[in-house]
Amino acid sequence: MRGGLRSSCRRFVRGLDLPRVSSVRELFPVVENLSGYPIRTLPISEDIAQGLCGLWIRSQSTDYIFVHPDTSPAHQDHIIAHELGHILRNHQGLPVLPSAPSAKPVADRLVPDLDPRVVKMMLGRTSYEHDDEEEAELIGTYLQRHAHRPGPRRQGDDPVADTLLRERR
Repeated sequence: MRGGLRSSCRRFVRGLDLPRVSSVRELFPVVENLSGYPIRTLPISEDIAQGLCGLWIRSQSTDYIFVHPDTSPAHQDHIIAHELGHILRNHQGLPVLPSAPSAKPVADRLVPDLDPRVVKMMLGRTSYEHDDEEEAELIGTYLQRHAHRPGPRRQGDDPVADTLLRERR
């Protein structure tokens, strides 16, 4: 990974001025506000994904993030963070047109009630050979770090520690 991209992504995430969270999923309201699209996470099965680690579909009204339900919660969060990186950077991916034969069946099977004419684009991750994938992975990593970094302990966060500290005074 290029050092310039790494520092650029780190600055980008720091510049988002994100609230303290304990999970990357708690960042959904912030990302929704920035992108203008509500986010829905949905399960994806291997027979539909065909090797994809994660998938983001943007319709005219919603961002859909697909994750495998049988992977660990930590891996699901990693996939979600990566897809949030795509959303935050507004990566364009491949346009999905109703006439695109390879895209329509996947979208149809993932979200059967979604009219294929409202799907704006679809991004699926199978490798990191494209710059957008590398950027989304780095941003996702920094989003995860933000969610899991320890913050300053405030009185009242841990009643047992507060009691012990009070007794030492």
